[in-house]
Amino acid sequence: MVCDHVSQAVLTLPVSSTPVYKEECTQCFDDHNMAAGIDVCLSCFNGGCPGTPNNHAHQHAMKSGHHLTVNIRRVRKESDERPAKLTKLEIVEEPENDQYEFETFVRCWGCSGARVDNVPEDVQRVVHAVLHAVEASKGSEIKAWAEEVTACSHFDGLTQAPAADFSSEALHQCSMCDKRDNLWMCLSCGHVGCGRKQYDGSGGNNHAIAHFEQTGHRVSVKLGTITPEGTADAYCYTCDDNKLNPHLAQHLQVFGINVAAQQKTEKSIAELQLEHNLKFDFSMTTADGTQLQPVAGPGLTGLRNLGNSCYLASVMQCVFGIDRFRDRYFPSAADHFLTCSQLHPAKCMLCQLHKLANGLWSGRYAVLETENGETRHQHGISPAHFKAMVARDHPEFASMRQQDAFEFLQHLNKQIDIAERPVEGGALNPTSVFDFTTEERLQCTKCSRVRYTTQKSSLLSLPVAKRPLAAVEGAPQEFEPVQLAECFDMMTADETVDGYMCPSCEQPTTAKKSTRFATFPKVLAVQVRRFEFVNWVPQKLEIPVQVPQGPIELGAYRGQGLQPGEEALPETDDQPPTDAQPEPVDESVVAQLESMGFPRVRCVKAVKKTGNTGAESAMNWIFEHMDDADIDIDAPDSEPQGTAAVADPAAVEQLMAMGFPQARVERELLQSDGDANRALDRLLNLSDDVTMDNVAAATDSKDDSASCSQYELTGFVS
Repeated sequence: MVCDHVSQAVLTLPVSSTPVYKEECTQCFDDHNMAAGIDVCLSCFNGGCPGTPNNHAHQHAMKSGHHLTVNIRRVRKESDERPAKLTKLEIVEEPENDQYEFETFVRCWGCSGARVDNVPEDVQRVVHAVLHAVEASKGSEIKAWAEEVTACSHFDGLTQAPAADFSSEALHQCSMCDKRDNLWMCLSCGHVGCGRKQYDGSGGNNHAIAHFEQTGHRVSVKLGTITPEGTADAYCYTCDDNKLNPHLAQHLQVFGINVAAQQKTEKSIAELQLEHNLKFDFSMTTADGTQLQPVAGPGLTGLRNLGNSCYLASVMQCVFGIDRFRDRYFPSAADHFLTCSQLHPAKCMLCQLHKLANGLWSGRYAVLETENGETRHQHGISPAHFKAMVARDHPEFASMRQQDAFEFLQHLNKQIDIAERPVEGGALNPTSVFDFTTEERLQCTKCSRVRYTTQKSSLLSLPVAKRPLAAVEGAPQEFEPVQLAECFDMMTADETVDGYMCPSCEQPTTAKKSTRFATFPKVLAVQVRRFEFVNWVPQKLEIPVQVPQGPIELGAYRGQGLQPGEEALPETDDQPPTDAQPEPVDESVVAQLESMGFPRVRCVKAVKKTGNTGAESAMNWIFEHMDDADIDIDAPDSEPQGTAAVADPAAVEQLMAMGFPQARVERELLQSDGDANRALDRLLNLSDDVTMDNVAAATDSKDDSASCSQYELTGFVS
């Protein structure tokens, strides 16, 4: 007899778009390979660890009221066979059931985690669907890895006639051998054949392609990949490529196959491609051939490759090496999970930050493995859930392509700012360690009057001197080493501004402009711009930048503000009012575009027009507007309005929920033409009133790191 929680449960089957977290806990890095396995909620498909010390599965059940879970544990099968030697890159299907066996049982947390016997058929169907669903973290990766599959005309107007010996009972085995997986059904006659034979003898026996060569029937579908939503792997032998079949349901109906009743039971080609890429064995040796020594313990946990995710792993290791980040997310992880109002931890940025901090600093997952008596490197942790969360609204970081680490750090800081803003008004936000203020000094060379302005920043982009060495035929171009101090010298050097309209002289003159630090951050994040524009394509320059060991003193680059004897330039009528601050401009992106050869006014305009969304979008805007007559005329920061505008109430409410006061939200929305994303950038990047008096107060504070100008290198990403 089953308990009331089972008999009264109303469960629904997961569809292909439903995220199913069946391999790893969404709140820690315990996974289905561990002794306790993973409990998957049969109501919302959250994954939780059922064992000590965390028991997140029980926490989820108590918080959500979802009592039923299926426990999944994966156990590797014993095998005496040695793996085939890899001699070339190709996708080889290795059925998971041939390597592992899965131990499962249904648990009821409403009955103190008791095992459920005599599981009803409707619950069994949900369990079966969970076991054959794609792991949620892999779903987005598979989508990113998958090539863009298009339709072809060979699926249109297809002539179909089931063969005389066709039987739906024969769909589970190749008609020409005993293979029962990787089966392809001909959509013309229903013939079932196994897939292609691989170089090492694994895979199928080429019976599907042999059928095409004998009959000319050129389109087929992979059985086991058909979903109720009408998707499946389809192949056209004439095009010799994977193709989209827009008529799949209609074609299968001819053979008595109802798409809506199908359940996916095999991995698609995209899933196999992802697994193949994730199995890439990265070299554990240095450039001189020295073998890297295995390390383990708290703070020494490695991040596993997700496929072109080195930029993310490098940045996160550096970030969580900063005490403010570690202290914010590591000690409080357990308390946050108990109090977080988000029912789905995989969709909560703070949950994923706490999870990653715990994984890196607990030492629980940094244990050296042994094999045949030999000490091997630790298994490490996979930041897949974190990557899916931090990159969910960013098309580039959500892809599986390599990305720029500096741009990712910028994006990460913004996402943390958004997540932390509602928590005690952002008082716990660790990204404040990067905050500093720059001072820009502008002086008219004719009247010698000056103007000082300040700009809030969090990341610094430095220019670098390019001094090529004598070229060697057939070898990459090499450059002279550059000292880091020289980069700071270039950043703070005077820049000549021709055609400056001086408000004092009231005529075009020449001005000198320089940038220095008004305040210093606790942690200075620096990008050295080692790239140039070659044939309209940015290319990296292998310029060695030498950083001194020990203390790095930057006090010489501190700005001093208006000095005795200096006379300030008058404010002009066309200056924006003090409560309408100019559109924030990401100076690091501007610097990247300038290094490509574009004029500064064009770069600033492009960054503004694209809402500070990155160098790529700004560069695309420049190319699209290259022929505009006013492309090099600076756009005003705000347009005059004839009638009073009102901010969108929904956007106001959305931004106020992040902890911003209503007056600032409405003001920035109006300055951003109602665009909530641009308004958010302004709210995050502009303080309420950055003035020289504020800067002086911050600098004079003995407890503030703003006055500390001494640094030491703690990490770098190359």
